[in-house]
Amino acid sequence: MKKDDGWRVPDELWRRIERLLPARPEHPLGCHNPRVPDRQALDGILLVLRTGCSGAR
Repeated sequence: MKKDDGWRVPDELWRRIERLLPARPEHPLGCHNPRVPDRQALDGILLVLRTGCSGAR
């Protein structure tokens, strides 16, 4: 992300948070749906916390 739009985690903060996250585990069978990238998941969590939206489809 090049510009802070107020909704996503800024690059500087993400670099600090990313170091704290555990390595992604491999699925033993390798046949599941791919996991959402960690940064995208954090952006979604923060969006729900900021807005109070349910995120339900």
